[in-house]
Amino acid sequence: MIYQQLFSYLIRNVRHFSLKSINNYANVRVRFAPSPTGQLHLGSLRTALFNYLFAKKYGGSFLLRIEDTDRDRLVEGTQNEFENVLSYFGLNLDEGPSIGGNFGPYTQSERCEIYKNEAERLITMDKAYKCFCSIERLDILRRKALNEKKIPHYDRHCHNLSKEEINAREKNGEIPVVRFKYDSGEMSFKDTIFGVYYTKWDEVDFIILKRDGFPTYHFANVVDDHYMEISDVIRGSEWLLSTPKHLKLYEAFNWKEPRFTHLPLITEDGKNKLSKRKSTAFVSYYTNLGYLPLAILNFLLRNGSGIKEYNSHKLYTINQMITNFDENLIGRSTFMLDLKELDRYGRMAFQNADFEKDLIPSIKQQFSLLQEINKTSINPQLLNSNYFNKIISFLRLNEETFCKMSDITTGDFRFFFMIPNSSEKIINYFKDVKKALKIINKLLEYSKLNKIKFEEIKNLGKEEECSHGKITTLFRLAVIDNISGPPIHELVEFFGIEEISRRLEKMIYNLEEYINDDNIKKCEAI
Repeated sequence: MIYQQLFSYLIRNVRHFSLKSINNYANVRVRFAPSPTGQLHLGSLRTALFNYLFAKKYGGSFLLRIEDTDRDRLVEGTQNEFENVLSYFGLNLDEGPSIGGNFGPYTQSERCEIYKNEAERLITMDKAYKCFCSIERLDILRRKALNEKKIPHYDRHCHNLSKEEINAREKNGEIPVVRFKYDSGEMSFKDTIFGVYYTKWDEVDFIILKRDGFPTYHFANVVDDHYMEISDVIRGSEWLLSTPKHLKLYEAFNWKEPRFTHLPLITEDGKNKLSKRKSTAFVSYYTNLGYLPLAILNFLLRNGSGIKEYNSHKLYTINQMITNFDENLIGRSTFMLDLKELDRYGRMAFQNADFEKDLIPSIKQQFSLLQEINKTSINPQLLNSNYFNKIISFLRLNEETFCKMSDITTGDFRFFFMIPNSSEKIINYFKDVKKALKIINKLLEYSKLNKIKFEEIKNLGKEEECSHGKITTLFRLAVIDNISGPPIHELVEFFGIEEISRRLEKMIYNLEEYINDDNIKKCEAI
């Protein structure tokens, strides 16, 4: 009994590395096959990354296929978005809708004739049949099963229709679906990550061709993978339970099935799947924040990386990922979305990024994302490469926490381009506004004399009975609109005396306006 249990355990947990010697990696072809029903999910980018690394590791081809058979959920323009995202992350296509190839078309809606012919072939082989059951009848079946606490499934009502009856109903204008003959059962199959995977199902005779002439996902998936000569299917583990359907279709056609690699899912907390209702589920959330591509790719590799001798404190280039990639090292644990880890990779990517190739485009993108109302507060003369370079040098030297480019347009470092235009923070922080105004006037005097230094600020604190920390905070609020930030001497060195003085003068003007308005209100109240 113990030996049987041990044997069963070993069979269930065997990994493909034990069979690697008999696998043929000579003609590797993989596909990234998203549905254009909305923004690209972070998990989809991770799937694309692993497909790309696998293909390039074995000198194979990486292609894009658009699975647009769900016509009710199509979102216009998403195909272009997918292609742009792949290009942005350096996952360059070998074949796809825009660049073509020898196995097109690469959009499923353009392949309907192929699916129709293959469905007819299955009917001829007595492995599929036409079904005329109405939606109403199927709904009655479903509700009846649920009332009886049973799993709903089709009752094969149309399974044995004669050719004469089928022809008569079609001549009468009835449009059938096509169902694949599929019995409930159980199956084991080999997966690179999950070993020998066992599953069972209760579904019967699933639809492969809909009334509108479009195939269902499962049917199109198998037909396309066969005709596009896909050697390896690398996708999310949510498709493990669907794999028996695919294997039964391969068997029915007498086609060779591909190798399967099912990637663990991305979760919010290690348990719950990343919800599409949250903005953090989508790639655009991270690119719009200005995380650099390599930061995001390294972040997506970090759990069960598939990288030999993986070092989480190293930033891998795509070429290094390819060189060190081993699909047998991908772990089974779910990937947990830890944004603190993304910030860490963001810092590494920023420090290592090429100024012209990586940073300039990212900075420009951030300015393009700004709302028009925010653009008016930016000095357009500062939007040039020399000033950008000065900012990058400053951040790399002085700011170890900088991790995403949006921080210089909407975050803590927007002061590089925007002069503080409101005295609100000073008023809230420093209740004695007149005293704050007096101190800032004194700081302006020091600035013009190039004397904003530790000793002067210390002496000013004694004169005004104000702590050194409070004066430096007041200086930061006046100059960069932040309570915290770089040390004063770093800000003076970066901006220079003239710009520091200009910002202090602007805040003096704002505070005087506030005091005058306040005095007017008091007079009116008398």
